[in-house]
Amino acid sequence: MAFLIFVGVCLLFFFIIHHFFKLPKINALALFTGGVKSGKTTCAVYFALRNYRARRIKVFIVNGFRSIFHKKLYDKPLLYSNIPLKVPYVPLTTDLLLRNSRFVYGSVIYISEASLVADSQCLSDKERSKQINLFNKLIGHETCGGVLIYDTQCVADLHYGIKRAISEYFYIHHMVKKFLFLPLPFLLAYVKECRYSDDGTVIQSESVDTEDVLKLCIIPRWVWRKFDCYCYSALTDNLKVENNIIKTKDLLCRDIISFNDYGNVNGGSYKKNICEVKKIEKT
Repeated sequence: MAFLIFVGVCLLFFFIIHHFFKLPKINALALFTGGVKSGKTTCAVYFALRNYRARRIKVFIVNGFRSIFHKKLYDKPLLYSNIPLKVPYVPLTTDLLLRNSRFVYGSVIYISEASLVADSQCLSDKERSKQINLFNKLIGHETCGGVLIYDTQCVADLHYGIKRAISEYFYIHHMVKKFLFLPLPFLLAYVKECRYSDDGTVIQSESVDTEDVLKLCIIPRWVWRKFDCYCYSALTDNLKVENNIIKTKDLLCRDIISFNDYGNVNGGSYKKNICEVKKIEKT
């Protein structure tokens, strides 16, 4: 009787794990996507470190047996990254991306914000597109079983060389860090595995709510000590700080603030630009 209860509890446990939780399986090329600060970088860094340590242990064990039989030892895999990590890593260089130098066989490569490395606008440069295509298509061969892990905010913004090399990717909806205002000892990432179709769309029924198909992925909190969640702030940390606070009763907006030079709608650069456009159209 006790044995049957034990078996039943085990079956229930495995059912819960299989139904509600997910452990992303990383192949030669993996991609994590999600909105800004959704936790995609946390997940990507964790699985990069996880794979790196597993590969180091495997090579250590294999080299132990090979040394007994006086065979040539395998090179120890390395971790490559384009952002600083608080673990021994090799900075990613342009020579590596352009395949002028190679990675150590069996290594793990992590690229943060992939659209900044190879976005869809690179299509105009045929030589660059060729290099990006070869880099992604052959990364598993050229690293002799290595792993390349990307993270980005949107799949559509990636270069076609990356999109054509992946068939599935992991979408991070959000990440839970606290429960009832108390910090959890681990992080809960709500994940969905998506398939990237040939026509560039996600295969998903419109009648299904995204949150209904999410699964939980447990990420240990120590991963936050391995990288800076705001590492790109270094690009603007030294700029002038705008802190001009004003109080007003006038709630009308007379200026259009934009990356385009709209200016003041009631007169000024906006009307001036319209006049210039009309002059160009007449000529």
